[in-house]
Amino acid sequence: MLIQVVYLEIQPEKIEAFLTEALANAQASRGEAGVLQFDVLQQNDDPTRFMLYEVYRDEAALEAHRQTLHFQRWAERGVPLLTGERVRVLYREVT
Repeated sequence: MLIQVVYLEIQPEKIEAFLTEALANAQASRGEAGVLQFDVLQQNDDPTRFMLYEVYRDEAALEAHRQTLHFQRWAERGVPLLTGERVRVLYREVT
């Protein structure tokens, strides 16, 4: 199992547009065979900060996700709404 956490900061006036794109991407991603979980989380004390919590079966599933049309749409429409850089961190489950 591979877990990717992505930290994002959104321009305040673009939060609604961001949510439209992020939630569409999350919903489509949940339908992928290798995606076990895909959540969009908003920070309580700063509504411009978000976290994507993504769980993939393996590295191949993450790569397959990055090749989908909904991910391409996210890259074209969602990413430009960000302010600053995306911070991605990969984790593995420790049992």
